[in-house]
Amino acid sequence: MMLSSVVATLAIVLNCVQQIPQVYKTFLTKSVKDISLYSLLLVLSNNLLWLLHGYFILDISLIFACAIGTVFNVVLLAFYHIYSK
Repeated sequence: MMLSSVVATLAIVLNCVQQIPQVYKTFLTKSVKDISLYSLLLVLSNNLLWLLHGYFILDISLIFACAIGTVFNVVLLAFYHIYSK
C-alpha cells in the first residue's frame, strides 16, 4: 500500500509541474512556433478530466494538483493566443 501512495503522489506532482518549463520558455522567448496547439489542448483536456475525477472521488490532493496543472495549461494557451499573431 505504501508504494502505491508514493507512485500516486509522484504522478500528481509530475502532472502539476509538467508545463512549467514550457510556460517559462514561452514567456522568455515570446514564441510559440514550436508548440502544437492540438497537443496543448489534449493535455488541458486530460487535466480537466483528472480534476473532475478527483472531484467525484473527493481526493483533495488530486483536485489541487490538477487545478494547478490546469492553470499552467491555460496560461500556456493564453500565451499561444497572444504570441501566435
